[in-house]
Amino acid sequence: MRKILILLLTVMLVGTVGIRAANAVDPPAGIRYAPPTTTLTLDHETYAPGAAMKWRYTLYNGNDHPLELTFTSAQIYDLVLHQGRHTIARWTAGRVFADVMSTRVVMMGETMELTGSWSLPDSLPVGDYELSFILTSTSTEPTGAETKLSVGTPASQDIGVSFTTDKLIYRVGTMVTVRSTITNLTDRPLELTFPTSQTYNWTITDADGKLVYDWQKDKAFAQVVTKITIPVGESDAFESSWDIPKDLKPNGFYVHFTILDDSLGVLRTQRAAVLMGSTPR
Repeated sequence: MRKILILLLTVMLVGTVGIRAANAVDPPAGIRYAPPTTTLTLDHETYAPGAAMKWRYTLYNGNDHPLELTFTSAQIYDLVLHQGRHTIARWTAGRVFADVMSTRVVMMGETMELTGSWSLPDSLPVGDYELSFILTSTSTEPTGAETKLSVGTPASQDIGVSFTTDKLIYRVGTMVTVRSTITNLTDRPLELTFPTSQTYNWTITDADGKLVYDWQKDKAFAQVVTKITIPVGESDAFESSWDIPKDLKPNGFYVHFTILDDSLGVLRTQRAAVLMGSTPR
């Protein structure tokens, strides 16, 4: 009798553990779970020590139910500048936040966007760094994001460069269009010189750094020096498009656009982050 009782208890225990494990892994019936998709982008790739960097954070809710974010104080986020495991600076250092609780709800298919500016330390050495964005909600969802930046020679203040994509989120099978614009803010004509007839190149890499698209691949360019002159106060734009393959795996991607004139210095290459996924309508 004692052996029978022990056997029955063992069977019941195994059954209970199995049920709990299934409930922990499987989402509720009828609910589709997908982690939020986040991006962190900067207005430049390279900054001078002490320069203000403008950042943009997005969180896309791809679930079929709302995402509720609860904050236990007036602090919504934090930014951490680091090199490997070594923390260089934190945005929250020296800041005080009111003990006020708040909640934000990101509906199905919606994107929450946060923007701001943060000045780098004046004594920051030249080198490569990582910037982490931390959403300070109590949610257990993976809501952080990270990007890279460099500290180097200050950019020219007499040239304005902007880089845009026509959308932030794309469906596979559609077209992405990029546009880089140079504005001459000097008091004299701005002359750009290119070693060949190629004036720009742009690439797309996935979140892991794998090359997905290279505009110049399989293209031929005349080996002649090319010059473009931009009058005072005027702009010149470089625009290009790419048909996104229908079989491209959904992911976050980085778009890098380079104008092939070394005189632009740190303004030479611009970057943007986009999302590509789903199926074409």
